[in-house]
Amino acid sequence: MKIPLALFILHTFYLILLPTVAGGTYQNPILAGHYHDPTVLRVGEDYYLSHCEHDRRGPIIWHSRDLVNWRPLARVDSLAGLGEIWATDLVYHEGKYYLYLPLRLKDVDGKVSFSNYVTTADHPAGPWSEPIDLKIGGIDPGHVVGPDGQRYVFVNKGRYAPLTADGTAVTADLETAYHSWEIPSDWTIECECLESPKFFWRDDWCYLVSALGGTAGPSTSHMVVVARARDPRGPWENDPASPLLRTEHRDEPFWSQGHGTIIEATGGSWWMLYHGIAKERRSGGRNTLMLPIDWTDDGWPQIKDDYSPGDAIPAPPGENVGHGMPLSDDFQSESLAIQWDLMETMPDFKTRIRSGNGKLKIQAKGDSAQNATRVCQLPTHESYELTVQVEAPSGTIAGIGMQSSHGFVGLQLDDGEVIHPRRGMPEAPDTFPDGKVWLKVRNNNHDVDFFYSSDGTTWKKHPWGAGLSTESVQRIILFAAGQGQATFRNYQYKGW
Repeated sequence: MKIPLALFILHTFYLILLPTVAGGTYQNPILAGHYHDPTVLRVGEDYYLSHCEHDRRGPIIWHSRDLVNWRPLARVDSLAGLGEIWATDLVYHEGKYYLYLPLRLKDVDGKVSFSNYVTTADHPAGPWSEPIDLKIGGIDPGHVVGPDGQRYVFVNKGRYAPLTADGTAVTADLETAYHSWEIPSDWTIECECLESPKFFWRDDWCYLVSALGGTAGPSTSHMVVVARARDPRGPWENDPASPLLRTEHRDEPFWSQGHGTIIEATGGSWWMLYHGIAKERRSGGRNTLMLPIDWTDDGWPQIKDDYSPGDAIPAPPGENVGHGMPLSDDFQSESLAIQWDLMETMPDFKTRIRSGNGKLKIQAKGDSAQNATRVCQLPTHESYELTVQVEAPSGTIAGIGMQSSHGFVGLQLDDGEVIHPRRGMPEAPDTFPDGKVWLKVRNNNHDVDFFYSSDGTTWKKHPWGAGLSTESVQRIILFAAGQGQATFRNYQYKGW
């Protein structure tokens, strides 16, 4: 496949350029890659966005002034090392920002459980406070203020608890306020899975936007439903035209569309941000999508002009702040760059993983890519090429590749040998006794080739290739296993 040079260079460093408004329209996705469960708010002319990345470092806060073009503002570093964070709710209330989040736990019996936390800041860029445990279970917290000023936090299954005035503690146990919308029995779904309560007020009505049907499984599983009430405690009435949005058949451009947040833009237009899987591209994850909203005469939201996410859609007004996030890294930053996340809970990651002076130094642990010290990032293209210079002394294993629930696919340097770490597959014929080598991984639409070089200019192809699973989300990783410390330099991501 030949790629136009200008497009190739632009895509080398930035997330994706599609959302840039051209001729007054935009194309979905507005954020490509596994940026799912979006939560968005507007403060004046500024918009802020966060996601669930199942991350361990803390979610990214994004900034926009037109809802289409987004730049990363900060990571919520106070959450680093806390654990696996699921879908959040980003809130602005009386001059302060709040991020409500569920933390996945494991109890002594090995069963998975959750507790919900909150962290606060005076500005979305931080600093964010140390997280406070609300000591309630459930997932997908959603914040709402009643007409009397009382604050509430909702979680999945339509449950809620009242909050203190400062929003950092609950004052009663969870109760059920909303009893879902009945999914037709002949629809192909994953589960009922009532979750993602998101709220807004309009004309003295409190609107509740929920997800149903399950976020994985069949292509037609997920959906967005809307209910309204005069008070967050109910009683709630469902939109008679429910669902607001659903993938009805697998020929549509995006599967499993759901988990919506509705927001009023500057100028009075309304929009819904949500997520969906590109058709037949589960490995790319759940992308952030956006559709325009208008209103029926009796006060229910509907998709404006029957737009679908595959259309060129008239864009909302606002300033273009630029779009995307650099994925390549020269490791000049004295702290781990914003594009890197962690694959496991690591409270001491700032001592185990150190960036600066053109080097990323990773303290090794484990005996393979599966249990090593790892940093990761989300690819944003169907095809991409990764290169990095690796230095690994004897006893240290260092490598690069893609990690998913199906395992690791990549290359590693181990005692001077370049190895494709799959049982029965031989290493490359060349050795590097000084422990230094350049590694390259090229993923061309799930077909993967591997290369190595002594100078980063002249490359030799590894005798073995691989295929990537199309059914599970891929994360790019750099890792160090064994003993000692691995050093990485000049990481480059080139996507198309």
